[in-house]
Amino acid sequence: MLTAHHISRQYGTLQVLKEINLEIKRGEIVAIVGASGAGKSTLLHILGTLDRPDTGQVFINNTDVFKLKDQELATFRNQQIGFIFQFHNLLPEFTALENVCLPAFIGGKEKGVKEKATALLHKLGLQERLHNLPSQLSGGEQQRVAVARALINDPALVFADEPSGNLDSKNAEELHHLFFKLRDELNQTFVIVTHNEQLATLADRKLEMIDGNL
Repeated sequence: MLTAHHISRQYGTLQVLKEINLEIKRGEIVAIVGASGAGKSTLLHILGTLDRPDTGQVFINNTDVFKLKDQELATFRNQQIGFIFQFHNLLPEFTALENVCLPAFIGGKEKGVKEKATALLHKLGLQERLHNLPSQLSGGEQQRVAVARALINDPALVFADEPSGNLDSKNAEELHHLFFKLRDELNQTFVIVTHNEQLATLADRKLEMIDGNL
């Protein structure tokens, strides 16, 4: 599903990633842990094509992603990759349903998108919240909307950066169980940066970053 070879990234004189090699299999839930500043988010952003490495290659479904031109890469990212962030990044002026539809609309899809987004929100227990604005949702509900948005284009991979970091323990536990439910039902692959030890322990693999090394 994903293979990374010799990924390095430097900011000024600071070597953030040092020759990272990594393989992710389809249907895996992989947790990346480590102290703040160890390079976890930088690695996630590169694997998710939001940033480019100084050296190295990333293959997703056999595509050498950093050989793509910027517009090609943006299209690939929209079609193949979903993202979940700590602060969910929902657009406040759009309803839950509209937020979920956005990645599909940006990718040029229209037919059946609202129906698919509605079905996803039902699957995530948000059938009564379709037309609510983010400000009318709880933190846990907002994060479930963000999960639905990440899944709308049937991505090969979902990258999550501290997805439960802004939730209380009950909502965090529900979100973690949701990831495993989606993996089991959809064979979805997740790569998750987390400080949550419970989630890291539940994952199929736990990878630790120390000073830019995996």
